[in-house]
Amino acid sequence: MARPSLKKERQAQILAAYEACVAVFGLEGATLERVAEEAGLARALIRHNVGNREDLQAALIKRFVEQSTQALEALFGGLPDAGAGPIFVDRLFGPGYGDTTMVLVSAALIGAAERDPAIARKMRKWVNDFLSKIESFLVNTYPTRPEEDVQAVAAGLVALYFNTESLTPLGKLDKLNSASRRAAMMLVAQLEA
Repeated sequence: MARPSLKKERQAQILAAYEACVAVFGLEGATLERVAEEAGLARALIRHNVGNREDLQAALIKRFVEQSTQALEALFGGLPDAGAGPIFVDRLFGPGYGDTTMVLVSAALIGAAERDPAIARKMRKWVNDFLSKIESFLVNTYPTRPEEDVQAVAAGLVALYFNTESLTPLGKLDKLNSASRRAAMMLVAQLEA
């Protein structure tokens, strides 16, 4: 009887290790040697299970986008018909939503986008999809509001959120976080007026 394949498990292990290395060392500093050490695997197993550095980057971006999309979709889950806008803002700016590792990975990917058109294209799509999902939510929540108002509020929410999250690694920015959440609530209140 053949042994079961460990490839999927190994790929997940390797991607988690690569993600951790990118968060600490950046995209350029996350070498195959560091990934192998973090994963507790031989470098040859990294190449065998995921591929070369470019394959690892593509898999990391895919993983990042999937995790980010799942996290955003979870924020929409179970929202009531009435008052959904402020509840969504509470969730988006709540303490349980952010993830420092993901913030550092996104910063590394966005930083690499200037030098790599493929990464730039994928990250631009990620940002546009994030914005579109929030716009769609707001359109459904406030169907009588003008489209340009909804787009402006969605852009404001995304800008506030990305700015606040990008500073998460600094820690202890309670005043900024609180003010950003309040500003987001004020934007949503414009749609409720």
